Amino acid sequence: MLHIVEEIVDEVTGVQHLTMDTEFVKDLALNSMDVANLVCAFEERFQAEIPMKDVRNLMVVRDVIQYMKKWEADKK
Repeated sequence: MLHIVEEIVDEVTGVQHLTMDTEFVKDLALNSMDVANLVCAFEERFQAEIPMKDVRNLMVVRDVIQYMKKWEADKK
């Protein structure tokens, strides 16, 4: 799933190489609009809805991967 997140981040920000611990704001210097665009891209790719209350918990790549894995498991 890291590869999928990397593709999405690359499409939205142009950043190509991530680690599980890459922080979106600190390491990639994303602003709130960038983060909003990223969340929309995650929602579209995974066909999910990410409530605003959950967005603040998606600080690093690992958080997104864990969130999306849990979301996929819960929808089955």
